[in-house]
Amino acid sequence: MAQDYLKSIEKLGLIVKTNELLAKYTTFKIGGPADFFVEVEKEEELIKLLKEFKEIKLPYFILGGGSNLLVADEGFRGIVIKMSNVKCQMSNGEIIAGAGVSLGKLVELAAKNSLAGLEFAAGIPGTVGGAVRGNAGAWQQAIGDKVKRVKVLTPQGEIRWLNNSDCQFSYRQSRFKKTKEIIWEVELELEKGDKKEIQEKTKENLAKRSSQPKEPSAGCIFVNPKPFAAGELIDKCGLKGKRIGDAQVSPKHANFIVNLGSAKAEDVIKLIELIKKKVKEKFGVNLKEEICFLGFAKFLR
Repeated sequence: MAQDYLKSIEKLGLIVKTNELLAKYTTFKIGGPADFFVEVEKEEELIKLLKEFKEIKLPYFILGGGSNLLVADEGFRGIVIKMSNVKCQMSNGEIIAGAGVSLGKLVELAAKNSLAGLEFAAGIPGTVGGAVRGNAGAWQQAIGDKVKRVKVLTPQGEIRWLNNSDCQFSYRQSRFKKTKEIIWEVELELEKGDKKEIQEKTKENLAKRSSQPKEPSAGCIFVNPKPFAAGELIDKCGLKGKRIGDAQVSPKHANFIVNLGSAKAEDVIKLIELIKKKVKEKFGVNLKEEICFLGFAKFLR
């Protein structure tokens, strides 16, 4: 069966890797192998892949920068598609960026061209596609506020542009978490500003992030249950520094679980369950994970 899948994908002219370890593609540095792994740079390649997957019924997962992801130790029984479309176009204060463009490069490009509005995203890891899917943000700002349109590939194999109002942006949410639409490109609308001021604000935000954990992690594990901060609740439960295997609740920021070197996904899951239990017992608050899970039947979002 595996060979049949491999032949079906290779006939599209793409290079396919088999049993590719996913740990090296995530900021957590955790995770087992994917049965198949392929990088996509062109729109027509993605369209052909999606059509083929529908025919052969092969599960797939779209991977950006792997910054908000925990992969199971057993890996993923299917194909992982790495978004490698990294082109950017600029015109009159608007940027059209491929889903695979790193958020850091996008912030840098905007600043270089005196375009204001993305300074808050300085230091946030990941790609444009992933950032839009999760409406990434900081300091009461989010990327969804800057999105004009999003180009997607629908489950039916059609390319569509969705306006901002169609995207259903809210705190760390968008329609793309609920649909199987694949983000291909994002059009952002920014404002002209003073280059020096933009660069200074960017530096300030990078400095704020310098106090965050340096060990491999997936960023904040939980969504802040407003009006509370998840990290503060976890800290008040006395869980800072709590360790299971090589997974640890960061002593610097309690909403981070860090990999001290050889953490397993199972260790992280145990810590997550412990944190949720303690916070529920002490404060009556149900914490909700912000990160995505791949390869876990129980946790798959």
